Amino acid sequence: MERSPAGEMPGYPAHQQCGGDDEGDQMSNAGWGGPGDGAGPQGQGQGGPWQGGPQSGAPQGPWQSPQWQQPPQGPGYGQAPGMQPPAPQRKRPWALLAVAASCILAMILVVGGGITFLALNRGGTEPVAGDPTTTSESVEPSDSEATSTEEETPTTEASEYSEFRVLGLGEFPEATPEELLGVMQDNPLTEGGLPDVGSCDLPATPTAPSQEQLQAVLDAASGCLNQVWSVASSDRGLPWTAPDVVVYTWPDVPSSSSCEADTFAEDFPRMCNLDSTIYWPVGYGTATDFEDEAHAPGAYLWDLAYMYSNAASWNSTLVFYQGELRNQYEDTDPEAFDDAWRRNSLQWICWASAASMQVPSAAQPSQEMRDALGSPDAWEAGEPPNDITPENRARWISAGFDSGGDLAKCNTWTAETETVS
Repeated sequence: MERSPAGEMPGYPAHQQCGGDDEGDQMSNAGWGGPGDGAGPQGQGQGGPWQGGPQSGAPQGPWQSPQWQQPPQGPGYGQAPGMQPPAPQRKRPWALLAVAASCILAMILVVGGGITFLALNRGGTEPVAGDPTTTSESVEPSDSEATSTEEETPTTEASEYSEFRVLGLGEFPEATPEELLGVMQDNPLTEGGLPDVGSCDLPATPTAPSQEQLQAVLDAASGCLNQVWSVASSDRGLPWTAPDVVVYTWPDVPSSSSCEADTFAEDFPRMCNLDSTIYWPVGYGTATDFEDEAHAPGAYLWDLAYMYSNAASWNSTLVFYQGELRNQYEDTDPEAFDDAWRRNSLQWICWASAASMQVPSAAQPSQEMRDALGSPDAWEAGEPPNDITPENRARWISAGFDSGGDLAKCNTWTAETETVS
């Protein structure tokens, strides 16, 4: 398969490369975006619950009666994770969660020999001689008959990418769609458990924290989530690099970032995988939708957990299997192309919910928050092709919260189509 210059993958336009979730499906020159649904609560390429305006059945209690806004479109972002743009009211940081999952980072630094392409090996079966018990002489097939048999019953040897393995620098999984789908369905992050974290102390945090307060709670939450994913990765023989978190004030994008400034957004974090850093704009966070500050620390933990779903997919190199799968489906099977986006988006948000519950109860998202996120009333379907029903989004968020850390509960790739539509 021909690949674009500079390590970009076909089907991922440079002007849409994002710092978010795959799935929207543009790859970023530096990393991905954040929670959302394109991948998660926002679409990280995305992720969080939204409301398309005042509705009956909207979450009450600690929730205000906000309106959810669709994540920004344009450089660095893809379609929101399934949210309809609401009436123009105040911005909702959660809506941006849906955008994070929309973009898979595609820019890879290629060292030395560059990208290696592997061809599939194909072979034929040998002709079978007649059964000696049914005749007194062996019957040898003619050359034409043997050739015919070989042509009619070809076999395809599995490529070296038919089973998951960590990819090397500049390496892409050259395999059939069926093989790539098999990797997504059965890989180290589809089974086993996430470890419990014995200690996770999050500082008291206001719902609208200062830059220093926001940095403090995110640093603390990052320490907790790093324990979850570093141990989970080590247990599976997967590489892990803990992302740093840098809080900044928009539009002063940190000049030290390896990611292009125009891939940052005011209302959503930027996951820059090239320098393993999550750039977090002041003012973003699910906690801003609460009146009770007691909910804020756990809310920021959950937001950050979505960004860590990005990091887990990137560090393991699983994102490149999924990106290649969609790349191959793009021109041949549009329905499967869109289906893969939904499955990846929902898996990321399920991982985020699962990881956020592996910490001590005092640091977990509050029950009120979990109830609201797990309610279909908090979500809009979004616009095709990046649409997910509110019921299914709530289903996988709740599955993560209730998983007990069991990653098999978040395996959207083997789920029935109606549960990921």
